[in-house]
Amino acid sequence: MSKHREVAYTLLRLTLGVVFLFAGIGKFRGGLGNFAGGMLQQFSGKLPAVLVEPFAYTLPFAETTLGALILLGLFTPAALTLSGLLLAALTFGTVMSGDFPTVAHNVQYGLVNFVLRWLADLNRCSIDYLRTRGASTP
Repeated sequence: MSKHREVAYTLLRLTLGVVFLFAGIGKFRGGLGNFAGGMLQQFSGKLPAVLVEPFAYTLPFAETTLGALILLGLFTPAALTLSGLLLAALTFGTVMSGDFPTVAHNVQYGLVNFVLRWLADLNRCSIDYLRTRGASTP
């Protein structure tokens, strides 16, 4: 495997990790209750509050945790799988709210997530690689 592909993979992984990490941190900085309240208001009449509220309170934790794992390259296959599922859920919500420019952005993030998961064997600049010393990635 050539080094430039590994470097390109690492740069893309770092970028996605930063996006998730700081999206989550931003929600905490604005206040978790404020964020959840805003989501409840945004989806009022579109999705049941019984679904939106727990998702709103969980989202910042999920984004921050998954972002940190992706950024560090720790448990990368699992983190990318979970972030892909999270992106699918976020995309569903934005479709339901009719925010199609954000839907387009989410699909782009989903594509980046897919590429990273698909090419996980290039994940050599990571804690995962150091832990396994180059054993094959699942």
